[in-house]
Amino acid sequence: MMEYKDTPDPRHNLPSRRLTETRKITTQDGHNIHLSVGYDPKENGRPREVFYSAGFKSGSQLEFQVQDACVMFSLLLQHGLRPEDVAKSLSRSEQPDGAMTYASIVGLIVAELIQTETVVPND
Repeated sequence: MMEYKDTPDPRHNLPSRRLTETRKITTQDGHNIHLSVGYDPKENGRPREVFYSAGFKSGSQLEFQVQDACVMFSLLLQHGLRPEDVAKSLSRSEQPDGAMTYASIVGLIVAELIQTETVVPND
């Protein structure tokens, strides 16, 4: 039986100045969401934070949900989890063409973080 830790792994603090890239993702419903991804300069562009920038009506419930999801992802990333660690536990749905896609905006955000790890050039 697995025991829970009394405290999480230490949080990886980021320098105040770091590479940040704004990216656009499109939901299955056609909404465009803009996310800003902050990278760890010491780990070859590993994403360590994600912020919601724009896409939903200001003050809407959906905007707040995406903002909160980004905060949670940022904390997970800063405590050492990789986007792949989160992605394997998220819901997926089958599309008419048989492809499997993430079933929620949360899954799309994680998929973007996985893709970003491979897109950012290593220094």
